[in-house]
Amino acid sequence: MNKFVKIACAVMAVAVAASAQGIRIKDVASVSGLEDVQLFGYGLVVGLAGTGDRSQTIFTEQTIVNMLKNMGVELPERQLRTRNVAAVMVTGQLAPFKRKGTKFDITVNSMGDATSLEGGTLIMTPIQGPDGNIYASAQGPLATGGYDLRDRGFTHIKKNHVLVGRIPGGAIVQKEYQFNNLFDGDNMSLSLHSPDFTSAVSMAQAINAQYGVPGIAKALDAATVEIDMARAGGTASPMEFISRVENMTFEVASQAKVVINERTGTIVAGGTVRISQVAVTHGGVKVEVVNLPEVIQPRPFTLGTTEVVPNPAMIVEEKDAEMVVLDETTTVSDLAQALNSLGVTPRDVIAILQAIKEAGALHAQLVIL
Repeated sequence: MNKFVKIACAVMAVAVAASAQGIRIKDVASVSGLEDVQLFGYGLVVGLAGTGDRSQTIFTEQTIVNMLKNMGVELPERQLRTRNVAAVMVTGQLAPFKRKGTKFDITVNSMGDATSLEGGTLIMTPIQGPDGNIYASAQGPLATGGYDLRDRGFTHIKKNHVLVGRIPGGAIVQKEYQFNNLFDGDNMSLSLHSPDFTSAVSMAQAINAQYGVPGIAKALDAATVEIDMARAGGTASPMEFISRVENMTFEVASQAKVVINERTGTIVAGGTVRISQVAVTHGGVKVEVVNLPEVIQPRPFTLGTTEVVPNPAMIVEEKDAEMVVLDETTTVSDLAQALNSLGVTPRDVIAILQAIKEAGALHAQLVIL
């Protein structure tokens, strides 16, 4: 059994086991109104080894001049020549209930024509939310996880992307984000991360069965389940009630999908994928163009020289086609074993799955990345 078969069987086994045991509500849903807040800001990274923005990046120079002016340093016009500074955008996500003084990670992205942010340090940068309020300040050394080496001999060695860096714990919360009237009412809503009508109904039924009172939870749509805390909570506080609900389990209904990444040859299929009876033939023609150099000698008593000329040749190899019949009850494991018997590669499997889908025999959504 090769790697493709093992991976396919493992994916199906995990899906079946998860379906049998049930999924916790907190793993697939969250309390409505408790979304992360996206923050952004504009700042400068200093301390670069000549890899910062060039002089044609005007906004970088203007930012440096304004910053120095606020510090009491006046610069003559057109006297600023620095390659150790780069203008950047700072982004991050503020999780719910992050208190003032706590830290979270941020991402720093180059805006100008800098060649690398390696070794740089972000200076104090306020970051704001979509409402325009400043919720945190960011500062610290960047970790790019790579390098970009160049020299005058046109040697260029690069590893990973060095124009984006992370600062773990680089932002400090300055203002707490206020959630309006989240626990003031009697009702609470849960939102599924992947909306599905069957999953929403199953979640509501699981909550009602846990409390033994019908109608406490009801599915409003494919993504929202509303819970009457006044009827179900009793003497429990809202925090205790939410903790109890989010640890309940229920059966999640997922759509059958086969996800394909053509660039890397990766194929992931869920355990609910089914295939109707279909015959698959695999065969191909391999065309290879090779160069067989030919040596030409000059004629006797001439001033000619021996020369080597190219002599391209074409080699055509046709593989014998084989046919495998897949039964109507074919699962992911059966499909993997059948395709393995044909000796196909992952990229051939992609073409076969696309053909089966076009034939109407693959009962799953085919997602191509």
